[in-house]
Parts: sequence; C-alpha cells; structure tokens
Amino acid sequence: MLRQFLIIIAAGALLACSPQAEQTDLLASRLAEINAAHPDMAGLAVWVERAGAGTSGGAAFGDAAPDGRALDAQTPVRIASNTKTYVAAAYLRLWESGLAPLDDPIEELIDPGFNALLAEDGYRTDLITPRHLLMHNAGLPDHADDTYVAAVFEDTQRQWTRAEQIAFLTVNHEPLGLPGEVFVYSDTGYILLGHMIERITGETLAAATRRLLRFDSIGLDQTWWEQVEQPGEAIAARAHQYLGELDTTGFNASLDLYGGGGLIASPRDMARFWSALFGGEVFEDPATLSVMLDAPGQVAPERYRLGVFIETIGGMTVYSHSGFWGTYAVYVPELDVAMAAVTLDQEDFAAMRTLVHELVADQAGHAPG
Repeated sequence: MLRQFLIIIAAGALLACSPQAEQTDLLASRLAEINAAHPDMAGLAVWVERAGAGTSGGAAFGDAAPDGRALDAQTPVRIASNTKTYVAAAYLRLWESGLAPLDDPIEELIDPGFNALLAEDGYRTDLITPRHLLMHNAGLPDHADDTYVAAVFEDTQRQWTRAEQIAFLTVNHEPLGLPGEVFVYSDTGYILLGHMIERITGETLAAATRRLLRFDSIGLDQTWWEQVEQPGEAIAARAHQYLGELDTTGFNASLDLYGGGGLIASPRDMARFWSALFGGEVFEDPATLSVMLDAPGQVAPERYRLGVFIETIGGMTVYSHSGFWGTYAVYVPELDVAMAAVTLDQEDFAAMRTLVHELVADQAGHAPG
C-alpha cells in the first residue's frame, strides 16, 4: 500500500507562483513513482533549494522510527561521508585565513605518534600534503574496508578512537603509491584532516566546523556532530537507518566520527549547506571555491575535486557527495539548485540516486530562460 506523502513548502511564493507550485507537484509525483516501484522502501526524503529564487521545498514518505513517527525532509539522519564536504570546506576556510597550508608535508602537521605509525609503514608523510588528502591522492588506502566493517559488526558498541582507526590502516594495508600518483577514496585521509583542523584551531572538530562554516548564520538548525555535541530541544530526533532488515541506529557513532563522517543533518540542512557553499556564504574569498573545484594536481579530475565529486546529469556539470547510510547531495551550477535526499535503507540508495537525477532534469525543465 502506498503511504501518505508529507510535503513541506518553504516561502509563500511557492504557493502564489504557479511554476513553483508545479515543481512541488513534480516533487511529490516523483516520490510517488519511487514508492510505487519500491513499496517496501523504509522511507525517503528530499529537499530542493533554489537560493536565487528564494524558494525551497521538500517531500517525504515512510516512518522515521518504528513507533510510526513520520519521516519528513527536516528529519536529521547520520550523513556519513557527506561530512567530507564540510571538513574540506572547513580546512579551506583555515587556508584562506592563512592558518593552514595546502601544500606542506603533513609530517609536521599531525601528531608525532600518528606520523610515526604512518611513516614506519612506508607512507610518505614527508611528501603527502593536505591537498593530497583532500583529493584522495595521498596513496592512502581506506581503513574502512570490508575487514573494518567486519570488526564493527563484531562489536557494534565499541568506542573507536582516531588512533585505532589509523593503526587499523597500517596493520591491514600497505601504501598504494607515492602521493599524487593514484586516486583512491580514503576515509583515513579525512580522519587526518579532521585531526589537523583540531590541532590548528585548538577546538574540537565539531566546534571548529560549526564556527568556520557559520552553521548558525546560514541556518543549519538540524545539524550537529554526534557524540561531541548535544542536540538542543528544538532539534528533531534522528531517523532510524537500516541495512536491509538490520536497524543500525544504535551502532556506536565512533565507527565513523572523526572527519570521514560524524555529522547528523536533515535533507533540508544538507541542501541549505550546499546552496550556501556555492552561493558565497561560507568562504571569505570567492577564489577559495575555485580552489576547491579546480583541484590542480588531481589525477582523477573527472571524478573528484577537494571534498566534492563531479558528475554529469542531463548534460550539466553537477557537484555532489554521497554517504554510506543512504544520503546524497548535489549542486547544479547551471540552475543554481541544491538538492539533498535520504533513503532510510542503505540498500535503496540506487533508487534514491536515480530519483535525484530525475529531479535535476525536472528542475532544468523549469529553469528560467
């Protein structure tokens, strides 16, 4: 049986302006199609943000919790690797302020103990730079591989430390090449970046990111860093997230907490962040965004820049990122549209991603011009 949709409309202009109202209808229609094709899907939520038009809106279906609480586009979830875009932007904020280097070796930027772990295993910390880490070009494998996942499932309540995760890399992997030679997506690299942000600022990664990215002023009121920050009374309870029949909500957050992941946010807040990032509300210098997107030296420029993937949807260049638990955010420069979506069951990610691509095409059909 198809479930009732919850549609949220922001900015009164949506109701008064028929093209915008039509877009809202399309959003609900697309979700209805997905629900019909996947009637057992646990839940899906999406938010579309048109900053230039001053309008936005979202729709959702499904239950956010077993008690029947409805999912909506402002329900927060663990966003996993979508966190990397925030970490990259925070590091670039430090760089543009002259507080952090992009092209200096990390051996002097990280804890000596971490440096010894990596260097003794053959990782060239004397050549690896923050830019390499940001682009996944450092020659670092990903500690969060199948072996790590198995270890997590052996004890889902284990409190992992950053040091343990770096050590996990050195025990289970060897370097994949010299820095700048190969693109390999690595959570470990972003753990090191999160660590460097803390060393440079003297703050927790949560506090530094919140301050540097102006969470409060850009309106991220359903976003916080798990374990480190306590959500306020105005923040909704996060939704349950699943791997098939397995409810992962109670898994200890430290399994993905230190920069490769760690943030909780709603689809609305994710779309709002991407809109602010590309709309000039995060960086002091507009040229910093160009540095983030140009990524000189990237060996896979067709795939990844600094904290963002690059892809093509409907012939348009789109910047994006996804997260393991089933989150996906995109920004379409040609349309000045940001979009974020969540599926509560990670196994439904492909269907959700297809929906977002269709919605991008819908937005292109309603672009002015």
